[in-house]
Amino acid sequence: MATATATATQPDLPDEMLEEIFLRLPTAADLARTSMACSSFRGVITDHSLLRRFRTLHPPPLLGIISTASFLPAQPPHLSAAAARTLANADISCSFLPTRERWERHDFRDGRALMAGVPEGCSVSINDYDPRFLDMVLAVCDPLHRRYVLLPAIPDDLTALVDQPDILDVVRFLSPSGEDEEYTSFTVLCLVECRTKLILFVFSSGVGQWQAITFDGWGALVAGSVYCRLCYRYCVRGCFCWPIPEMNKMLLFDTRNMEFSSVDLPPGPRTRRLVFVEAAEGRLGMFTLPDDESDFPHVLRYAVLRNDGDGPNQWRSEAAISVPVGSHYKAMGVAGGYLLLQVIPEGFYSIPKPERPDLDCFTVNLHTLELDWFCGIRHTILLPDLYAGFPPSLSLPTI
Repeated sequence: MATATATATQPDLPDEMLEEIFLRLPTAADLARTSMACSSFRGVITDHSLLRRFRTLHPPPLLGIISTASFLPAQPPHLSAAAARTLANADISCSFLPTRERWERHDFRDGRALMAGVPEGCSVSINDYDPRFLDMVLAVCDPLHRRYVLLPAIPDDLTALVDQPDILDVVRFLSPSGEDEEYTSFTVLCLVECRTKLILFVFSSGVGQWQAITFDGWGALVAGSVYCRLCYRYCVRGCFCWPIPEMNKMLLFDTRNMEFSSVDLPPGPRTRRLVFVEAAEGRLGMFTLPDDESDFPHVLRYAVLRNDGDGPNQWRSEAAISVPVGSHYKAMGVAGGYLLLQVIPEGFYSIPKPERPDLDCFTVNLHTLELDWFCGIRHTILLPDLYAGFPPSLSLPTI
């Protein structure tokens, strides 16, 4: 006699409860794997609100390095290697842009690339300034979804604020997305460095037009300096930071109130190389890279701005990380909770190119200060951008 077996079914959990469960997954890779379990899970996980909340709790991991038109992914055994492989077919060069302009990448952030069309007759290199660079056609692109937006030109009444002979440099970059902004909102910044002042042109997609911010205190800040240029830029919790080691200063621009200010740095050699990062509790952290002219040529030093002292005494030493002797350490950038360093062995450039070994890149975890091997690269990269983001399956259009 056959017996029937009753199968008890458990009622489906409401989407609100599933969302709270998914938000507790430790990494974006875990979230991606969970989204493939069933269509109902994927519907909840790919919802805009969940991805925004997950991004706030778990910053997108560092997946690779953008070099010219190529993408150099994290390699095993780094934790980001599996997710990085999913970007193998991404059009990082943004070849879908109109071909009437010669395009070059100026920045990459939050899944967006800032591209500039070089005016006819101008140098292609962003290292060679040409006054016509203020007339560049700018485009904000989403490489994963092959979308782009062309920006309007900076109006003449704003560019008239700049005295052309006074210009030293023009740089363009993307502002980080605010937590309360729409997912497709973006802000483009164009910083004009002059001898006596800084002029920042700001374009917000929400407003749809350019505005200008002038910092007249620039001349006083660098007074007495023989050569003072804003060469390296770091973004920390909505603020852009430029080290000015020869003046023992850091220039700060807060994107929330659109104001410039300066912060004193601890005394040190004018040749020191500084990197600013986000420290615990939302504080400002600072790495000092090994330098043969310093008192600690084989130590990566880390300090945190405590805001409870005066001048350079605000900086409190937190850690000193020993690094191998006989190498030069180059900061590739900061993204996804990591500082990325490229290690260049002593005598590397004296080796014939075909015989040169791969150069190792290491990440410094900004929470644990642990070093991990990230990838090997055949050459040095002059101006890399770092790609931090979710796998394509969890990436919504950013434009």
